[in-house]
Amino acid sequence: MLLRGILVALSGFLFIFAPGVPMGMLRRYGRGFPREHLYWGMGIWLVALIPTYFLQSLVRQAVQGAGSIAAAGAGQSSTVTLSLAAPVLAALLLAGGMALYLRRKKLPAEERVEAGLTLGLGAGLIAQVFRGLEFVGGGLRLAYEGAGDPGLAHLAQSPMLDLLVALLAEILFRVAFLTVSGVVGILIARAVSGSPRSFWLAAAVYAAFSCLIVIIQLAIGGGIPGATLAGQASLITAAVTAVYFLLTAALAYLWVQRQLAAEAAPDPMSAKRTARGRRGT
Repeated sequence: MLLRGILVALSGFLFIFAPGVPMGMLRRYGRGFPREHLYWGMGIWLVALIPTYFLQSLVRQAVQGAGSIAAAGAGQSSTVTLSLAAPVLAALLLAGGMALYLRRKKLPAEERVEAGLTLGLGAGLIAQVFRGLEFVGGGLRLAYEGAGDPGLAHLAQSPMLDLLVALLAEILFRVAFLTVSGVVGILIARAVSGSPRSFWLAAAVYAAFSCLIVIIQLAIGGGIPGATLAGQASLITAAVTAVYFLLTAALAYLWVQRQLAAEAAPDPMSAKRTARGRRGT
């Protein structure tokens, strides 16, 4: 039990600091990630979180207030409904908040992509960070107090392989969410620069990231949509979830990498004009 608790606690630290890996890799393109934009990204995400939780509470109250027969049927679908509706609302609020911030900031065109990316990374940094702290605290309690706490039963009783795969899925989620949020930020920057379709694309990307995994988990028989921890989800569900987050993180990172590389590349037309000017002198 001591080894199991230490493993869970270490995974909590990895969960918290995992976003530093893709952010460090993106610094190779000369991006400094200004703190002001990072903090605003965190704040916008927190503000968007409040109406999302309100929607979840409203739906739960509606289900609980229904009759016994209706509640029995609605209770089975309420979790799925919340798992699909909440990301859509959060996506619209987050995208709208980012767009409003960038419009009010009135940054030069050459700084908007970096600002949008940093806003997205700020949202990805703050999201679910307390879940990592829960892993740290739960792991330490499991190591020193054993399985006496009923809240830790699913961690204490699950097979080690199930636990490892589940914890890996949680860590990969953190990285994937950060990179997807970076994609959303760049798309919002494009929307502010005069591409309205990019706004809706950004909202769709953010919502699809969460909705797709719920649909996939339901398709393979996952009991609790969005759950990955051992004891809450099967080994197959956790493994498929881990692969999904890994592929999503890789694709999102490659897309962001290409956008930054394109921004850093010199404009061919300006290079030609510069060369002509030099020959003229």
